Amino acid sequence: MPEEPFETGRLFTPRVDRYGQIPVRTNRYSVPARLIGKRVRVILHASHLVVYDQNVEVARHERLIAKGAVRLDLDHYLEVLVRKPGAFPGSTALEQARSAGKFTPVHDA
Repeated sequence: MPEEPFETGRLFTPRVDRYGQIPVRTNRYSVPARLIGKRVRVILHASHLVVYDQNVEVARHERLIAKGAVRLDLDHYLEVLVRKPGAFPGSTALEQARSAGKFTPVHDA
């Protein structure tokens, strides 16, 4: 066994698109909207991935297995939705949060 720990994940450096998402392999994952247009560092592990801006962790997602899938975190879009409140009810991020049980009818109220 090595004396020093080493990274076992695979490194990617994608650019954040205008939708606040990054492509990793065949899937897309959300990151905070303030990072649009910047390159981020992604460490892809077997079961999850971690996204860094400089050396600060900005997102962590469960890894998607199906090709072409999208994982969105509602928190990553809140700063945009504050400026565009009409976009909130029909947003894909809200739909995913509801289906995961993270956004309940209590939140709606």
